[in-house]
Amino acid sequence: MAASVITTEMVPLAGLTTAQRSAWRGMRAENPTLASPYFALEFADLIADRRRDTQALVLTRKGRTVGLLPMQMSNWGVARPLGGPLGDHNGLVSDDNSLDLAAALRSSRASVFSFEGALASQATFAAEASQIEPSWAIDLSQGYDAWLENRRLADAKAMRNIRARQRKLSESGLEITYRLDDRRPEALAATFANKREQYRRTHAFDVFIAKSARDLIQDLFEHQTPQLRGCLSTLEINGQLAAAHFGMRSESVLHYWFPVFWPQYAHFGPGLLLFLEMAREMAAAGIDTIHLGPGDVDFKRKLANASFDVANGRIVRPSMAACLMSASTGIDTFARSLPIGRMARWPGKALHRLDTLAAAYGI
Repeated sequence: MAASVITTEMVPLAGLTTAQRSAWRGMRAENPTLASPYFALEFADLIADRRRDTQALVLTRKGRTVGLLPMQMSNWGVARPLGGPLGDHNGLVSDDNSLDLAAALRSSRASVFSFEGALASQATFAAEASQIEPSWAIDLSQGYDAWLENRRLADAKAMRNIRARQRKLSESGLEITYRLDDRRPEALAATFANKREQYRRTHAFDVFIAKSARDLIQDLFEHQTPQLRGCLSTLEINGQLAAAHFGMRSESVLHYWFPVFWPQYAHFGPGLLLFLEMAREMAAAGIDTIHLGPGDVDFKRKLANASFDVANGRIVRPSMAACLMSASTGIDTFARSLPIGRMARWPGKALHRLDTLAAAYGI
């Protein structure tokens, strides 16, 4: 498809016309790779309510909207996926995965589009990627029991360990309470207080450092429609929280997002046990896929029975912002070439942390 027949326009997301919003919903419904709640128009609306840098690149051909790319656009012309550090999955909302998004971006005011977790099934992201990796998923389309049996056949030892933990908890004599749709505000507050403490304890980046991210979680918790729902699930032992998870779901996909457990109950493996109850409940409620996200994590590899590829990289046009980001990549590459052991990774980690901070605040 020739790029010349495509016209582009960058607009504040709140400024999308009724026709463009209708096109968003229609194209998403036609493209099964966009079933994640990340691609729901309502998710973008919630972010736009909290972040003034929320924009959409609108691709039009012969007067018809053929694609929309939601993003966070900085004053420096650096564009990043919708949601900043909260955006595990992203991409073009379109029913045509072959559209030349790179040409569209280079004709816009975005000097750099820095993406992580973009759908590699979309041709531009696959072509422009510096890295492609699997994003793990659980296919529940055949039911919970079929998935569990599949995992038993793949790793019998892991499933025996899970059953042993289930027996240990059930035979403990303790009072066990699962809430798969916990609507208590105090449980939500406790979950995220614990999650932020976990970030501090492990020296991980706190994705809730910006108030807009904290507000978005509250908005999602209160947002309950078939297209987008915030979901808090909890496990209590003797009336005390032992594990919790906050995610979001669309009509058919649950995005596994923010799990946490309380260390004093670690010997029971409460996070894993809560996950199994969530999977059982979600399968019964019509969810056919749970997205676990990318990352070489033992938990994900053992439980996943499916995956899809996501891409990380940059789409650039000549600019000062592009030069600065290229220079930072050069510094990281040079440092990694030096015979200085683990210190070789420090510049890259520091630069990545600064970039994540900029994404959180829209800088």
